[in-house]
Amino acid sequence: MIVRMDCWRLVNSRMSNTRQILLCGLGGQGVVLAGTLLGAAGFIQGLRVSGTSSYGSAARGGQCRSEVILSDNMISFPLVTRADVLIAFSQSAYVRYLAWTATPDGLVFYDPSSVQPEIDVLQRHISVPAMERAEASLGTTVGANIVMLAACVAATGLVKPEALVRAVSEGSPARFRDLNSRALELGFSLLG
Repeated sequence: MIVRMDCWRLVNSRMSNTRQILLCGLGGQGVVLAGTLLGAAGFIQGLRVSGTSSYGSAARGGQCRSEVILSDNMISFPLVTRADVLIAFSQSAYVRYLAWTATPDGLVFYDPSSVQPEIDVLQRHISVPAMERAEASLGTTVGANIVMLAACVAATGLVKPEALVRAVSEGSPARFRDLNSRALELGFSLLG
């Protein structure tokens, strides 16, 4: 189910001007690339940015995460301590990192094809059928990470859409640049 809403207004009144975002999933899902592009978009926009990534020993299929902090001010600690936004690409990562957003104003973006959300949780959950829409519109699920990222940005305003467009254009591998640009447009239209 897709719900159009201004999620950022839901949390902006309670959040400082520092936003902590945790993207998590399995190796091969584009989690690290999505985090890198989000950080690059923040930098392009003139925000202060901190970003890290972690992944298991297996390049594909192992647990991975990407942490991004965006702020108007100096960032005092470079790692996510409590995520304002969680973007989950797999069930195991969702289960592992859900507690990192354990506040009523936390937002969780998830793909219903790979994540079954828990019932009775504090966080607000937003379903984004990124894999399904990428397959239907792009003919592949390869751009699903960009669809999810764009939908999250459209819903929350973490960065300006034009900053993300530039980051994707400049930071995507050459062979995926056109696909990722189309995935951005698709993602922006889902929750924007």
